[in-house]
Amino acid sequence: MEFRDVAGRKIRLPSLDRAELVAGAPGLRGEFDLTRVAITGSTSAGVTGEGSIAESVLSNLDLSGSRLAPLELSNVHLVDTELSNATLPATTARRVHVEASRGIGLHLVFRQASDVLAEGCRFDYATIELERVKQAVVFQGCSFREAMFLGDLSTVAFVECDLEGAEFAVRRAADCDLRSSNLRAVRGLRTLAGAKISTEQAVAIAVGLATQTGLVVEDQPAGTAPFPPGGTRHPGAT
Repeated sequence: MEFRDVAGRKIRLPSLDRAELVAGAPGLRGEFDLTRVAITGSTSAGVTGEGSIAESVLSNLDLSGSRLAPLELSNVHLVDTELSNATLPATTARRVHVEASRGIGLHLVFRQASDVLAEGCRFDYATIELERVKQAVVFQGCSFREAMFLGDLSTVAFVECDLEGAEFAVRRAADCDLRSSNLRAVRGLRTLAGAKISTEQAVAIAVGLATQTGLVVEDQPAGTAPFPPGGTRHPGAT
């Protein structure tokens, strides 16, 4: 079994013997149950289906605009897969590795996510909800511009991701690691209690956080001396 250490998380990657995989057609319309298949360069845009995929590789597959629910993925590697505007509202993922794929406008709900790694993917404008997280879930080098996050982000790691303009409305975020990612213009910061950020990030988001907690941030009037660091200026003091 292959493991990957990312941001202090140990992820079990899919264990696949590609020589044993059988080339298959997409087969994702209606009910499906696919095991040990390799699907490459196929178009299933706009399909509606439900079922499971196990011990398989999907590469260069177009699933844009599709609706797959419920969907169970186990020991699956997805490469260069198009999921833009797809709807996956009831997904269970165990040992799933997603590489160089696109899910712009994707609606994805993980009922359970365990040992999930996404690398170099675009999820701009997506809505992603995690109901239950087990083991490691890591997004590395992914783009989530203007995306929405819901549910439980506990222990999830975002490694060198672009989260500019993303919105968080999560119920838990304990030990969520955001330290190496771009948090410019992120909304919903108050829901991220327990998440980890760097000192530099804390300074960068200070104004946004203050505004989101109801404070009015204004420049100091000209000619007004600030309080001395760590001290208190008493009335009448000069």
